[in-house]
Amino acid sequence: MNATETFQRTFAAHLRNPEANPPPQGVDAERAGVYVELLFNNVEDFLSGCFPVIRKILDDGQWNALVRQFYAEHACQSPYFREIPAGFVEWLTGRLPFDSLRLRSGNTAQGTLFGERFPFLLELAHYEWVEVPLALDDSEIDWSSIDPDGDLLAGKPVLNPVMLLQSYQYPVHRIGPDFLPTEPEPTHLVLLRDQHGKIQFVSLNVTTARLVQLLQENLDTRTAIFQLAQEMQHPDPEQLMQFGQQILEQFKTQFLVLGTAIRPR
Repeated sequence: MNATETFQRTFAAHLRNPEANPPPQGVDAERAGVYVELLFNNVEDFLSGCFPVIRKILDDGQWNALVRQFYAEHACQSPYFREIPAGFVEWLTGRLPFDSLRLRSGNTAQGTLFGERFPFLLELAHYEWVEVPLALDDSEIDWSSIDPDGDLLAGKPVLNPVMLLQSYQYPVHRIGPDFLPTEPEPTHLVLLRDQHGKIQFVSLNVTTARLVQLLQENLDTRTAIFQLAQEMQHPDPEQLMQFGQQILEQFKTQFLVLGTAIRPR
């Protein structure tokens, strides 16, 4: 490594973690501090915008400690700021079970172990982050191949192409400053982009989540529901069919189902 590379690496290490890495020889620490704060504040501002709920449930000291540890440790591979939230989720995933993360509040000498107070944090981070790829998804709806008024029970339902079926151990969509769960509560959600371009969620139970999963396999409604009845060992599949039709009509109002596929002539 030549002198220039050594200088660059030393300066970069100082910018990421000035407490652990002094500036290169000949660089004034006070002047370097301007760049230290400028770069950190840019990252912090972007993360706080993408993870507003996490920002609300952590106090200033805890949030800044979390962001600074991410900023010091994670090597982002993309030059685009919009990719930073994905890096944050990736970093949190690699930090499980959070044994080495301590969030300090104010000037408190001993921090709080991350997993003790916020065991849901990784899932919450994923839930908040997923809005980004869904919002940026360039998929378009081909309405020429969809009958919006088609018979959902007799036909093959067409699902919103910009959606994600996701299961969590915690009710991430309800977490906030006034609700911080400590025990798991299995939760099934579909996150989707609606007709107005906004990201919405649809809360499901185990049965309706499985139905969506089967429809994602390109099954028609009857085949999907009969398979569901078999898995549930339901004594009356036709009764379950009526339930399925009601659910699909509800999905249509939520823009999860768009209509039925038009068969090519």
